[in-house]
Amino acid sequence: MALIRSSEIRKLNKNQRLKKLDEFKKKLFTIQSELSSGGSIENPGQIQEYKKAIARIITIMTELDEI
Repeated sequence: MALIRSSEIRKLNKNQRLKKLDEFKKKLFTIQSELSSGGSIENPGQIQEYKKAIARIITIMTELDEI
């Protein structure tokens, strides 16, 4: 269950990649803050999926010398 595949990331332009990166970081932050405040989330695997998606985007941006 990948949030976004590497091939999809490569099809995006630089601004779209940055927008997706920001979106995933915000979502990860909200999930983590919900957990730290004592709440529970429906799918604990979401945290790992968002981290992987963020890492994929950063890796591809590094490969393309956009960072």
